[in-house]
Amino acid sequence: MKTLQGSRDDEAAPDGRSRWGVAWWLAFVVCKPALIAVRRRDWRGLDGIPRRGGALLAVNHVSEVDPLLVAEAVLATGRTPAFLAKSSLFGSGIVGWWFRAAGHVEVDRDRGRGGFDAALQALRSGALVVVYPEGSITKNSDGRLMELKSGAVRLALESGFPLIPVAQIGAQEILPAYSRRPRLLKRPVVTIDVGRPLGLDDLRGRGADPDAVQVGTRRLADILATMIEDLAGDRSLV
Repeated sequence: MKTLQGSRDDEAAPDGRSRWGVAWWLAFVVCKPALIAVRRRDWRGLDGIPRRGGALLAVNHVSEVDPLLVAEAVLATGRTPAFLAKSSLFGSGIVGWWFRAAGHVEVDRDRGRGGFDAALQALRSGALVVVYPEGSITKNSDGRLMELKSGAVRLALESGFPLIPVAQIGAQEILPAYSRRPRLLKRPVVTIDVGRPLGLDDLRGRGADPDAVQVGTRRLADILATMIEDLAGDRSLV
């Protein structure tokens, strides 16, 4: 389990914006034009992302391309996201170099608490940590939320940092879930909606108590499901 050293918010400029390292500038130059070409954007509530300091974003997962779209929105706020990512992405080659240099958090599921301790360390260093609480891309054909893992809430309760739900829809119209065939001509609207921090104050004094974690995870699931339903409803009216 490792926390990779990349662009961290304790390296922020005087206005609170993160200083981008080489890895993030490279990603921006390569990916931004491509994203503009394949999607229209609808970003909501980005001012709810803290300008500095540790925080967790809990995002629903609908496509292999949605991390790029979520990162794009976060970067627009002046923060650099640190995604929890599987250890195979941190190997050799350009991909491994980029994940390490960009400051993402390695999750080694074969070792004890996986990436939990690494994520705690990242939060305490001031990172904005992005978690996919479903654990994988949704397997629901309608894109709705699957059952959540408890890790995001456990991190929030143990660290004391805010846990912010983020709902998104539309990335699956660019690259459908579990597909390798992108749809590049339609240029769909990708909506990303940042909610308010999850109310956990009544549970924090109980730490990682299993009942508290279960209650918090249920709250997160309910809020994310409602946000996703609202976005789907808006889409049906267009």
